[in-house]
Parts: sequence; C-alpha cells; structure tokens
Amino acid sequence: MSQRKLNSSEADTWDRLANRYDQSVKLFDRSYSRVRELLRRDLSGLGHVLEVASGTGQFTFALAEVVTQLTATDISKEMVERLRVKLVEQQVDNVATEVRSAYELGVGDGLLDGICCANALHVMETPQRALAEFHRALKPEGRLVIPTFCHGIDRRRRLLSWFVGLVTPFVAHTRFTPASLEEMVVGNGFRVVEITTLPGKFPLAYILANRE
Repeated sequence: MSQRKLNSSEADTWDRLANRYDQSVKLFDRSYSRVRELLRRDLSGLGHVLEVASGTGQFTFALAEVVTQLTATDISKEMVERLRVKLVEQQVDNVATEVRSAYELGVGDGLLDGICCANALHVMETPQRALAEFHRALKPEGRLVIPTFCHGIDRRRRLLSWFVGLVTPFVAHTRFTPASLEEMVVGNGFRVVEITTLPGKFPLAYILANRE
C-alpha cells in the first residue's frame, strides 16, 4: 500500500470519529491530568513546539500555557477543525493548527525545539517512521515527549486491546510495553531522559527524550 493511500485511510478513520472523540477518550483518560502536569514541566519555556496527533485538544491547551509558539497538527481535518473552534472560543493566540501526517511534518530539518506526540504511536501503522521524522525535524538536543498507551504490558491488557480493536476504531497496531517503547525511541536516535508509567485501563508510558 502506498504511503498516500495509507495516510488517506488513517485520516478517514479519525474523521469519522471526530464528532464523538471527546466522549470516547474519557474511557482512557485516568492519567491525563498528570500527563498535563508533566508536559507543562518538561516543555516549559521552549520556543517552537509541534504537537503531533493533537486530536481535538486534550493536551493542546496545557502546552499553549508554557511554550512560545505551538503548532497543533493532526492527520484528520475534522479533528483539526474542532480544535480550531475551541482555540477561537477560548481566545488562545499562540497556537496555529495544521492538517499534517506524523510521517510528513512539513518543517525543515532541525528547526523545532520540541515535539509532543501523545497517545498516538500505538495506533500508527508505522511508528518507527514517525519517530524518524521527529528526529529529522528536531534541533540537536531538541525535546521529545511521547506519552503512549501500553497495550502489551500484560496478558489481560493484550486481550482487552484485541477486544477494543474489534469494537472501536482504537486499534493498537503496536502493543507496546514501556521497555519496548523505550527501545524503539532509542533505536531512532534519541536519548531517554525519563520514563514514567502511569495507571489506567491501559497504562501510559510517559517518555521524555532528547534528540542525539
């Protein structure tokens, strides 16, 4: 399958979910408040930060509080439009929104101070490609934060993941453990600074890393 067709297929899936996305994510948001605290801590004071797979803004507003310039992106134009409306309503003026793929960020090499990609790597068909693109776009020592659901942490979660994938669009193409996620991040040219596992139906591995 071509990358263009793959992106179109992924975008269509999330476009269809956009109007009920805010309700759907409540099933898995037990640790979201803690993730927002960590994002504020770890990205505070950075210049240009890219949020990848922003959805309808579960973490966008926390990021906007602490960075100078935020570009919030998602592969789904419907998700981006809903986020844009929220930003206007809340008069947030340091956030731009764009429809972009995690595999093609649309920025030059080594230009970004930080990237946040929350709860998305596990639902991407080729997360390694996304990480390689993050590495390309970040400055040397640029900061990467990737809270990621770990569907492979134990047998019970693997079974639950299989069932969720049957009845919802939330298909985990990679059932990460914290260790396997860390291994993939390191394998794509990053130095892990911190990894924290947060509780939930599917635990979240919160990884802070720097570009080598």
